[in-house]
Amino acid sequence: MDTTVKHPAMNRTQRQQAMTRDLAWQVSQPEAVFPARNLEGIRIHDWSALRQPLQPTLEQYWKLQGEKDKRLYAITDAFAQNNGQLGLSDARYANALKLLLQAFTPIEYSAHRGYARVARQLGLTDAAFQSADHLRHNHLEVHAISHFNKYFNGMHSYTEWFDHHWMLAVAKSYADDLLSAGPFEFLVAMAVGYNTVISNTLHVSFMSAAADNGDMSTSSAGLTAQSDKVRHQVAGQALVAFLVQQDPGNLALVQAWIDKWFWRSVRLSSLVAVMQDYMLPYHNHSWQEVWTMHVAQPLAKVFDAWKPLGLALPRHWQQANEQQAHVSHQTWLRLCRYSAGLPLHVWAPNAAALDWLSQKYPGTFDAMFRPHMMGLAHQVAHGQRPQETNAPVLCGTCQLPVPGMDGAQALAQASTLKGRCFCSLPCQHIFNLEADKHSTQAASSAQRHGWTLPASQAADSGLFDGSQDEHNFEEWNGGAQHP
Repeated sequence: MDTTVKHPAMNRTQRQQAMTRDLAWQVSQPEAVFPARNLEGIRIHDWSALRQPLQPTLEQYWKLQGEKDKRLYAITDAFAQNNGQLGLSDARYANALKLLLQAFTPIEYSAHRGYARVARQLGLTDAAFQSADHLRHNHLEVHAISHFNKYFNGMHSYTEWFDHHWMLAVAKSYADDLLSAGPFEFLVAMAVGYNTVISNTLHVSFMSAAADNGDMSTSSAGLTAQSDKVRHQVAGQALVAFLVQQDPGNLALVQAWIDKWFWRSVRLSSLVAVMQDYMLPYHNHSWQEVWTMHVAQPLAKVFDAWKPLGLALPRHWQQANEQQAHVSHQTWLRLCRYSAGLPLHVWAPNAAALDWLSQKYPGTFDAMFRPHMMGLAHQVAHGQRPQETNAPVLCGTCQLPVPGMDGAQALAQASTLKGRCFCSLPCQHIFNLEADKHSTQAASSAQRHGWTLPASQAADSGLFDGSQDEHNFEEWNGGAQHP
């Protein structure tokens, strides 16, 4: 009589391995099926050593995401049916949604495309899940904000503006750089750049502040996406460690990508900074506090863990931390200068907002920026605010306006410099490493200088004071003045 063989029970990790990795198709000639694995100089000796933490099974993934979507759409439907737009703290807040939709929602779609490409080029199943996640995040943000599109200007042509408007060139060039990177660079860029710097600040702090300002629709969409972002960050950090551990020659490549994409993400975060400091009528934290809590401190701990592997903090770490004391104020003043052609409204901060900024930035705001803000308020009050009609010269790498190169000579300077002017030394360093690639981006960016909002869309731009958004919101609320 045959004896029944009893196999030892598997623990949770072993069951997960059996239901995911052990079911994968075994390729006899991986170099022929996945040629991109050898294109960037990264050497992988044992792919089976890659651990992808928190990777669900297909059944678990769709069940979990379906349950999350049911809860989310119940909230967004209730918000719309109860005219939730009337409960916003102020109509100025809607401009934060415009910038979210115009700059960051398209990047989510680019990340979806990038992960889909990586899943095919490298054969990573977790990348397929992350591709689906980012497509979902793109849809959630569009659906949540679509309700506001019925009542506020500036949300109707965000994809066209993403491709053409100079203000959004920093986001457009970031997305293009991601999609034109190799698969390994893309994964490092998402792990140390977008998912760590942008997602942490946008989908945690800003979305919490959105709820404080009466926007439960967008806030719920952002916070349900954050649970996916946690999985992305853990998987991304595991992959970075795996690359460095596989071969000593990988260290220099990975460190260079970390240096580049951390700085590129820092420059992109300038848009999140103005959303946090200037577009929220009710504040919870300043941008500098958000940066410290959600970027500087967590990343420092990550690199402490990576130190035995030879990885160091990003090259421009100290400079990035120092500039957070003034980046939101500089960016806001520059947007106010070019308000006539922006796809959103800007305004002069009121006295309460100035006092709050003085409290949050005690070492810099009063000395460097408060006089400019008060001068802006005086000009707006007396109808003397000058409006630049030409776009500023943009950095050849990050595509943010270059300080000291604004005004009527912008077009001539852009033509003469051919995009080779920079907002900072780190951007110049990144440009020199890939001059051909960024020269192409700069040439594309130069075309944006001649593109302006059509006259039929004048209601989308200019100062908030006296705008149709302000008038409508006051009328809906019976003429009540909001803070």
